[in-house]
Amino acid sequence: MTCESAVQLRQKGTATFSESNVKDLGRLHFKYGVVDEHFDVVKFCLLETIKDAVPDMWSLEMKTAWDEAYTQLAEAIKSEMKTV
Repeated sequence: MTCESAVQLRQKGTATFSESNVKDLGRLHFKYGVVDEHFDVVKFCLLETIKDAVPDMWSLEMKTAWDEAYTQLAEAIKSEMKTV
């Protein structure tokens, strides 16, 4: 889902998420006790993993796109977690 979001962000300037997917993700994250700090750790690990996996392709533009896509997805999930 984050990869799709990064592509959308690059092509359209925004990422969109299926409402049912985000609701499900919010419910599951709440169920497993995920807190805000966990999202920060996952974002850091995701960005570092991508950077290590494709060092020749890694750039500030790529980092920014992945960061923004992940942040938008995380905010949508956190918002849904508040409704559970």
